[in-house]
Amino acid sequence: MTDDRSGWPSQLRFEAELLRYDPREWLILTGNRVLVALFFFSLLTAALTLLAGSGLVPFRKETPVLFLLFALIGANFTLIAIVTSLSQFVLARRLESPVDIREKIQETLQYREEVGRAVGESVVPVQPDAFLLVLYREARNELDILGELQLEGRTRFAREELDELVSDLGDHCDYVVDVLRRPSSGLKHALFVSLGGDYENAVYRAWHLQWEHADEFTEAASEPLAHLAGTLQHIEVARRLLKTVFIESEVSELSRYLLYVGLPVQLAAVALTLVYTAPGAEPPLPVATLRVIVPCVIIAGFAPFLLLSSYIVRLTVVAGRTADTFPFSSRLSEAVSAPEEHERP
Repeated sequence: MTDDRSGWPSQLRFEAELLRYDPREWLILTGNRVLVALFFFSLLTAALTLLAGSGLVPFRKETPVLFLLFALIGANFTLIAIVTSLSQFVLARRLESPVDIREKIQETLQYREEVGRAVGESVVPVQPDAFLLVLYREARNELDILGELQLEGRTRFAREELDELVSDLGDHCDYVVDVLRRPSSGLKHALFVSLGGDYENAVYRAWHLQWEHADEFTEAASEPLAHLAGTLQHIEVARRLLKTVFIESEVSELSRYLLYVGLPVQLAAVALTLVYTAPGAEPPLPVATLRVIVPCVIIAGFAPFLLLSSYIVRLTVVAGRTADTFPFSSRLSEAVSAPEEHERP
């Protein structure tokens, strides 16, 4: 498969597929942040254009327009300064000593070797999306084996519990494999698609069936359950490793885009402010011209806020979905809750 990740047509098609699959997830997580910001920017543009066309905007009075321009200029300066400072702080944490670097590299290599042994491959891919793809394909294979062994359950409860685990996790694995096979996927999408699964829950289900109900299965189902739990643990480690890299990349990208967008916006707002403060009792420019320039500058003044909002929403979603520390989880369903005899009164 040809790698054409840099091609915009391919990326746009990929974004369109993600949007069709789940519009809400596209807005808050999987969508390109620039495209998401442009989407809300277009809504704001349409609203302010209608407002300007209604004649309610006082273009002839300079005081209301100047108040709004002063507010936008001050807010954008503060916004850009804070975000760029935060970016420098995050990037400064990457300054490490040679000893720390060697230790992290050694730990990462050991983890890759463990994954290689688990999936039966001597060399695993180095690209994040390809690495996760290997793990998800292994999980899918183990689920297929378990699906064929459902009749091995000696009781109806055991068969239903195993069927629920296979069907729920299987659908998620199929979606992840489909996304990661696309040439436009990368580190970010490898992380995003992995966040859609509750792996702590799935691992607990596997442990629950393997140990609490071991007498309800034949030995043929015990080994695949153990392999599945181990693969899901590797996936959990991988996505937390990707999360750290993603957050650093996301913050630096946000700072760069804010500078690209914010500086021209500030220059335009300052220029319009100077035009309005020019001496004279008449409007600084013809009203027809002001009806175009003032809304454009005001709309542009909201662009940094919309861009920041799109990034902050995604960062908080990623942080929230990885808040639990494996093997503990606050999202376990009632189906796998502790037995009544183990609950506290």
